[in-house]
Amino acid sequence: MQEAHARLAGKVAVVTGGTAGIGQGIVLRFLKEGASVVYCSRTPGADAENAVAIAQIPDGTARAHFVVADVGVEDQVRSVVREAVDRFGRLDVLVCNAQGIAPLRDIVDKPDADYEMTLRTGFYHSLWAMKEAYPHLAAAGRGSVILFSSHWNLFGQFSSSDYNITKAAIESLTRSAAKEWGRDNITVNCILPAGDSRAYQAYKNQSPENLAVAARSDAARPMGRMGDCERDIAGAVLGLASANGRFITGQVFGVDGGAWLSTTRQRHKSGTDIHAGREQAKSA
Repeated sequence: MQEAHARLAGKVAVVTGGTAGIGQGIVLRFLKEGASVVYCSRTPGADAENAVAIAQIPDGTARAHFVVADVGVEDQVRSVVREAVDRFGRLDVLVCNAQGIAPLRDIVDKPDADYEMTLRTGFYHSLWAMKEAYPHLAAAGRGSVILFSSHWNLFGQFSSSDYNITKAAIESLTRSAAKEWGRDNITVNCILPAGDSRAYQAYKNQSPENLAVAARSDAARPMGRMGDCERDIAGAVLGLASANGRFITGQVFGVDGGAWLSTTRQRHKSGTDIHAGREQAKSA
């Protein structure tokens, strides 16, 4: 059990996609650290599980507010930010976690509609929320924006070009906003997570083959597992949102147990001289 230290006491945060997986972990962690949190999902009944967990947090129900919003619709995204300011009087932290996912298709088979939807629910949703949040973050004297990318972008995941492109755009948005908003004492950072989210659990449960692939993938990570959404992934988000992250900006972090190290590499027996006969002459 992680300890809470009131690191966000008095702060107000918005978390998009806050009812499941990583988003849910962030909402619960922020509430435990004293923040007031407005979070959203496009599904009206999606908050039932959160409501039970939030009721166990001291004063949690009073500091949490769920909003139904489709992040692919600009005014609905902006309304989540407005709701936070209207309800709690300020805004200190914006976490853009939501993302729509299209069916996996190779580039030649992927329709333009997939690119449009994925960009709207990922890149544009982040952009719209940031534009709405900016004056309130600046007014608070110190603001924090945390966006989300993916290893799929980093590795060029098969059949997911729309998603990969969207996440690449979000990383560029991170750096651009960090450069422009630093003068307002607003930090902007991006996380590449490897969390044991519902989507990952659903993938594992689809078939024995998927379960075996996931087990091999987890074992290949230096830390041997996926991250816990609340303890591991939300812990890093908390660090960026708290005073501890006040001088960190424009960065893209892998919060992944070393996942980027686990991609396929040539492996040789220890002691093998792969350059035998072609060694560079040693210096005197």
